[in-house]
Amino acid sequence: MQNRFDRRREKTRVDLLESAKRVIAAKGYHNTRISDIASDADVGLGTFYLHFKTKNEIFIELVEEGAADLRRMLMEAKAGVSDPADKLRITIVTILDAAAENPESFRIVFGHSPAFLNLMVQVHETFISDLREDLAPALGISADTVAHLAIGMLSQAITWMLERSNVPLDELKQASVNFALGGLERAVRVDGR
Repeated sequence: MQNRFDRRREKTRVDLLESAKRVIAAKGYHNTRISDIASDADVGLGTFYLHFKTKNEIFIELVEEGAADLRRMLMEAKAGVSDPADKLRITIVTILDAAAENPESFRIVFGHSPAFLNLMVQVHETFISDLREDLAPALGISADTVAHLAIGMLSQAITWMLERSNVPLDELKQASVNFALGGLERAVRVDGR
């Protein structure tokens, strides 16, 4: 059991992460200063440095934490589902719903990819790997290609949704699912299964 000091320290760390999410989403990574994050969290700079060495470190933790949360949501949503097409549909809908419900987190990931290309590739590769496993029973070796294409499509759909708030979410989800499943159906026929 944690003592009072440890609970307070953990709460401060969580507050700093939430503040970083808000500030970086609003100002962008490059325009955000550590003092902006500390001020938003209502702590001093020294307190920030007790938890994180750099702005880069807190940014990486935000991205990794967000990716892990999304991956858990996807695993829960697909639990007990065996059909690859259903898994693809669930993946698309779950990711787009998550982006709509938590745009700050997704702006952080999708708004900074050129500056953090290696981190973004690592995050995308995690979701590609999971989707590749989902699609392998139907596509065999082609699952890798289709998984890359589907995650690429989702990445673009999220970027578009975040930049244009007038895009109806249900319309975007339906178009994305139809596009992906139509491609999946053709890929299965080409693969000969």
